[in-house]
Amino acid sequence: MAANIREQSLEPLIQTATGKRTPTRVLAGGDVFNVFTGDLERADVALCDNRIAYVGDLKQAGIQPANPASVIDVSGKVLVPGYIEPHAHPFLLYNPVTLAREVVKRGTTTLINDNLFFFSRMKMEEWSRLLRKLNKLPVKMFWWARLDAQARLPESREPLFDEERVMEELSRPAVLQAGELTDWVPLLEAEEKRVRWVEESRKKGIRVEGHAPGASRRTLACLAAAGVTGDHESITAEEVWDRLRLGYMTTLRHSSLRPDLPELIQGLMKGNREVPWHRLMMTTDGPTPPYLKKGFVDYLIRTAIEAGCPPARAYQMATVNPAVYYRLDEHLGAIAPGRVADINVLDSLEEPDPVQVVAEGEPVAKEGHLLVNGPEVDWKGYSSLKHRWNAGLCSEHLAHLPKGSGGRVPVIHLLNPVITKMEWEDVTSHGIRPFHAPGEEDLLVALVDREGKWMTKSLIRGFGKNIDGLASTYNGSEDLLLFGRDPEAMARAGNRALEQGGAITWVQGREEVYNLPLPLGGKTSLLHMEELIPRTEDLVRKLKEFGHPFHDPVYTFLFLSSTHLPQVRLTAGGLVRVKDKKVLVLPDRLEST
Repeated sequence: MAANIREQSLEPLIQTATGKRTPTRVLAGGDVFNVFTGDLERADVALCDNRIAYVGDLKQAGIQPANPASVIDVSGKVLVPGYIEPHAHPFLLYNPVTLAREVVKRGTTTLINDNLFFFSRMKMEEWSRLLRKLNKLPVKMFWWARLDAQARLPESREPLFDEERVMEELSRPAVLQAGELTDWVPLLEAEEKRVRWVEESRKKGIRVEGHAPGASRRTLACLAAAGVTGDHESITAEEVWDRLRLGYMTTLRHSSLRPDLPELIQGLMKGNREVPWHRLMMTTDGPTPPYLKKGFVDYLIRTAIEAGCPPARAYQMATVNPAVYYRLDEHLGAIAPGRVADINVLDSLEEPDPVQVVAEGEPVAKEGHLLVNGPEVDWKGYSSLKHRWNAGLCSEHLAHLPKGSGGRVPVIHLLNPVITKMEWEDVTSHGIRPFHAPGEEDLLVALVDREGKWMTKSLIRGFGKNIDGLASTYNGSEDLLLFGRDPEAMARAGNRALEQGGAITWVQGREEVYNLPLPLGGKTSLLHMEELIPRTEDLVRKLKEFGHPFHDPVYTFLFLSSTHLPQVRLTAGGLVRVKDKKVLVLPDRLEST
């Protein structure tokens, strides 16, 4: 429905509202949360197909249900609008179908999605066909249009972000946002094509999302002047205030990587300042599968309330605020006449996990169980999502450490799951063979071109201890990421991942101790969430047994090749320092086999 949400037939709505036509369904006897006033009001809700025709006392309005079977008794319950996730990444090992089926059970009926994985992998005809299929899901799918790749790509892949492809994406009716702009420096340098794309977005009424973690108020002001309208990267309350003062729509994040919401809510409410709640939204920002055991947007609402946020404000941040920001409030974000009938039935405002979910006028979930499945997607029909590998991986490729000037070896230190710091070390002082890591905590990390042409290597410290060979095709550049201390185990794990069309595979000694196939572009699974969650938890548990200190290794996989975070990253051009884009170590050139 996303693409045609602005289309509606008014005549049957008018006839239902005026009592000349019976409602297709009635939710009777509940307390309706009015997102415009923040009040609870006892009211019946009459539906006309997928829209709300009337909210109030139906007897007084002269509106009669068609029959008892069309009435849902919600006496003693609270009705709130379906939840909106304004910043979804539907490819964190799961795919859009499995994500939608999971989150709609918890009341999220609209996703505004990152397009990066599909846009960078798929032919445009296939992407258009997939979008049409996804529009039949019970969750409405809207999209961003990325303007940069978030990773340094080889020249052969740079045309993905050419003029024709980006402009076509910005013209899609379901696209509500440009960005997020992880590489925003070219925009501030007035690069012609980047400026043109933002100008086109503004002309079409499309929002522009920034990505400026730690940016000064000066930089944020320049980005606002350049057309950026929102940002989700605040990690302190003062950073939220900086964005609010500059007119940004500011999204508070509580993700598996950055669970910042309680601190942000409590910080905003300190002192005598009036919080401009209408300029705030909330996001899960692409949580990895284990997070979803707690919930999704419902979990955000619960977390905000527990942190001291007034319940009415928490629900507004998850419903009407994103609807207004994305210019959808005539259709979404409220239980009000004319809006799409996305309604969550709650026990109370303090319990955001719904007991029943109505999406587009149809009951779709009850007591945490799906009542509908939506369309099945034949993923085999999308050839450009097949992970291609043009060469085999040999242990000889991994038998030598990378060296910089003076023969020193680069060592990446993981400061947290995604932030790195690099030092140079003299490996000869360790007195061991060059293809073994110098210390117990040191592993070799390598990014290997999916076309088999290059390999960028470094030592890495702080990922784990004594891991023989771990491979992941899930990463920011969509190549092959390897960790380990044993070249043969690393090659074996890598080749095993590639022969499946993509996977996370771990070989310890000669034994495969973990394997998660990722057949969609080497990045996402076909497993339903009830299978994927425990499989991902198993990876985290096993890594912790080998000394992994952090809670979200999947994001480490993702961001080691993503060139928008400090300090160094593995890229097609070599080991790169992000701040000045200096290449510290060149990649090895591989012979095709």
